[in-house]
Amino acid sequence: MILMGSLLSDSDGTEGFGFVKWLKRTLKVIGIGVGLVLLSVLSGYITMNIFLERDRIDVPVVIGLELKEAARQLREVGLQPRMVGEEYHTAFQKGTVIRQSPSGGSRILKKKQVRLTISKGSGETLIPDLVGRPLTRAQRLLAEEGLVPANIGRVHASLPAGVVIAQDPLAGFPARRGSAVSLLISLGESERFFVMPDLVGQREEEAIAILREMGLEPRVTYESFPDLAQRVVLQDPSFGARIKEKEQVTLVVGQ
Repeated sequence: MILMGSLLSDSDGTEGFGFVKWLKRTLKVIGIGVGLVLLSVLSGYITMNIFLERDRIDVPVVIGLELKEAARQLREVGLQPRMVGEEYHTAFQKGTVIRQSPSGGSRILKKKQVRLTISKGSGETLIPDLVGRPLTRAQRLLAEEGLVPANIGRVHASLPAGVVIAQDPLAGFPARRGSAVSLLISLGESERFFVMPDLVGQREEEAIAILREMGLEPRVTYESFPDLAQRVVLQDPSFGARIKEKEQVTLVVGQ
């Protein structure tokens, strides 16, 4: 500071005053140069952004729209819709867009893809009524609700074979999609067995009536036995044999 003061105060101060003027002019020129450089850089940046933005478009908001309508709106502005997945969602109906990427309002280049995630509907459903339905039909109904048949048991029952006779959970109960539903399937009525009665000596019509009442099928043949006309002479199976329902029984009747 002392040195600067002495320089500025030499002789009558003329030299010091000239140096200050020179310094101010130099700084001014440098400032103008720096300003021009910065202005040039800023101008280039703005020009580049304008050039880049010229090919960019705003991404429409398609969340909540059905897939078909969302795809139409995206194609209309020059973008490419792409379905990338499905999810269960309680707030969006089945088939509507629940998520998009890039998000609505973003600016992207034309022909870029917009990825869409679609709702599979609510994750909750009601158990359908399956009792009395054939197993194949029951399986289709469960699949339509996103449920899985499991623990399929089979027992003899009065319902036709292959029909659902019980389910767990019961029809109408709420369940998460993907849950398992246990089924009990009919094997049909169990086979009935009888002990063959003694029909030898019985009149023909009485023997036939007994067999039909037991669910057996009589088959009658005739042979010459004058002393035993219209009566059973022989039977097959024989008395005491185990016989299955609807099985045929042969009777030989005298004539």
